[in-house]
Amino acid sequence: MAANYWESSQFQRFLLTRYELAEIESMLITLIGKRLHTRQEIIATAIVYFKRFYINNTFYDIDPYLMATTCVYLACKVEECPHNIKQIWNESKAVFAEISSDIRFPYDVPDIAECESYLLEEMKFYLVVYHPYQALIESIINDSYKTDMVFVYPPHAIAIAALFLSRVIDQGNQSDAEAQQWYADLNVDMTDVLQVVNELLAVYETWSGYVDDNMPDLVS
Repeated sequence: MAANYWESSQFQRFLLTRYELAEIESMLITLIGKRLHTRQEIIATAIVYFKRFYINNTFYDIDPYLMATTCVYLACKVEECPHNIKQIWNESKAVFAEISSDIRFPYDVPDIAECESYLLEEMKFYLVVYHPYQALIESIINDSYKTDMVFVYPPHAIAIAALFLSRVIDQGNQSDAEAQQWYADLNVDMTDVLQVVNELLAVYETWSGYVDDNMPDLVS
């Protein structure tokens, strides 16, 4: 046992800020969503709901484990991919049990339903959340215009490459099997698409290491 509190594992490893606790809860929401095989947008919406609720409330008001489960349940409905409340309850319990046997989740389906009403009231029923995923695709397409790709490849190849890269960044929209089937159904020459992807990746790698010593003089 440590001689004093400041040298103990409790202080050095297990004393967390409320921000760090919120990050842990975001991780739990992500794990629940993965077990449900939901789209990434649903997970993102649930995380936003969770953070919105605790802007004006504390973890003492409502157990964050119950709130995390409830946020996933509500986000699935709002994003038009509803899951049975009992399924979400079962998957949440499984996630918490896998993480640690110390996590207590003494709640049942009615508790999630009741918590949902508190969450809706706290958010004043403002449920629509806009995410940057569409903007990500647009950004990648815009980057292609900073090269000569538009003169070399057809527009659909660039568009599909942008979708492919956005999926790499946004893991979780489709399983690998679903993605492969989707690309196969397009009936396009994937050679051009893969070449565009490789060229864009090369451009991003070049940009990431670019340093212009004259830049400070130009902007000053």
